[in-house]
Amino acid sequence: MKKLTVLITSGGTSEKIDDVRRITNSGTGRLGALIADTFAEEDASLDLHYVCSENAVRPHSKKAIVHTVDGVRELLGAVTDLSVSVGGFDIIIHSMAVGDYTVAAVSDEKLMSEDILGRILSDGDSNEPSSVISTGLLNPPKLLDKKISSDKENIIVVLEKAPKVIGTLRPLNPDAVIVGFKLLAGVSDEELIAVGGKLLAKNDCNFVLANDMTTVRTDAHAGILIGKDGKTEKAVGKTHIAELIVARTLAEV
Repeated sequence: MKKLTVLITSGGTSEKIDDVRRITNSGTGRLGALIADTFAEEDASLDLHYVCSENAVRPHSKKAIVHTVDGVRELLGAVTDLSVSVGGFDIIIHSMAVGDYTVAAVSDEKLMSEDILGRILSDGDSNEPSSVISTGLLNPPKLLDKKISSDKENIIVVLEKAPKVIGTLRPLNPDAVIVGFKLLAGVSDEELIAVGGKLLAKNDCNFVLANDMTTVRTDAHAGILIGKDGKTEKAVGKTHIAELIVARTLAEV
């Protein structure tokens, strides 16, 4: 029997502002670690790769090979390299809270104002002023300090759209059973299922675990597992959610 390969992403990504300041996505990694341990208990022979943020909860099982990442681009690189090295995973659980934006530049009011004024004066009438200003806002001169001085009254952080890691999973792993995650806040089960179903279809997942932020950090964490066939199953408590995901994915392999 073929040895199964499993990839789990867990925790939350973090984007550097400078060497001491970061923008982070909330995500403890507790559920991801539970899923990893449940897989290890169900099948001691599988190869288990656990990609997580530095401060994420780690699995107890020694079967899990841990790979730490920081920002979205580092996560994408790790997922790509691992998928290639194993020849495509059999199961992927993408539970990591991935940031929607990365830091494009960090500037301050004086640098940005002088730069935009200089752009306008040097441009003449070749472009609309609004176009010149927009370019200056999105591509400002960067502060190069390893640690930005706390004496500055204002700093300006320009964010840009991050690549969608979930969209790369199917092309890299055409035969994998893929579970995506969707997190909303304060919505009905019906809306969770509707939005989760759209994520599933868009990214060619086999399942999506839809959950609500209001329960995630409680003992009553509720998750709805949506299948490709539209069927849904609800589990309450992280242990039960982990058991449901592991049972359904192993049944699909």
